[in-house]
Amino acid sequence: MKTMIKKKPVLCYFMMTCVISWCCLLPIIGIDGFIGKTIPSDTKMPLLFMAMCTGPIIASLLSIYLTEGKKGLKKIVFKLVKWKIKFKFYIIALFTAPLLIAISHFILSLFSPKFIPVIYSSDDKIIEIIGGITGGLVAGFFEELGWTGFAIPKLRLKYSIISTGFIVGVIWGIWHFPLFMNKDPSGVVPLLVLLMAKLITHLPAFRILMTWVYDCTQSLLIVILMHMSLTASALTLQSEIINGLDIIILNLVIAFLLYIIIIIVNILTKGQIIVRKEKEKLQNT
Repeated sequence: MKTMIKKKPVLCYFMMTCVISWCCLLPIIGIDGFIGKTIPSDTKMPLLFMAMCTGPIIASLLSIYLTEGKKGLKKIVFKLVKWKIKFKFYIIALFTAPLLIAISHFILSLFSPKFIPVIYSSDDKIIEIIGGITGGLVAGFFEELGWTGFAIPKLRLKYSIISTGFIVGVIWGIWHFPLFMNKDPSGVVPLLVLLMAKLITHLPAFRILMTWVYDCTQSLLIVILMHMSLTASALTLQSEIINGLDIIILNLVIAFLLYIIIIIVNILTKGQIIVRKEKEKLQNT
């Protein structure tokens, strides 16, 4: 196993992450829930959440220990507590997701009121926001120790920020699929198309930005906060969308805005998003 991980570290990490998460998920939702025949009850959601989070962190810590030993684990801890970075990255990490998602809902609400987030009319706004932030922090911590703690540094030795972010972003989206196996209530949009819209439109784009932020800061803490902001925004800014076509439109609008930001960042950084750093420089960080 150690030899295999050393030869194909990222591939092994992706496989272990999915296998561990999905195997932990199966006893909770059963095979019918896993393939979308039944919808898990709300009472099971905390268990589903934690079951999915086991994969990235266990696969990461195991992969790091087998390939780099205790030195690799100490490096992870150092990056986890690294907070002295430029203030602009805290602004980017915390506000990119909520602003883009809110703008997307606002634009679409001009055409249909069902895109207005339900939190606007909720009587428990504070509770919903606190719940979203708490869930986001848990997801960010457990997931980013893997996606950013292990996979991204390995891929950055070979690929640019945009390629690395897109590869991890697609796998990241696919990894989520058991949680989104809900068919279109209207029956218009096929489940596969709906899954693609939910999982591999805006997630790879957002992961590219996360990769850029990590590349500039080498801080796991800031990436965890960025992950938190995305999860919290998704949980608190939900709208009363009733069919699959609406979901596709919303996700495409969010993805479009994210790629606009990626283009702007690439221009402002003079091509940093698409140019690969030297391998030697990365190995010394």
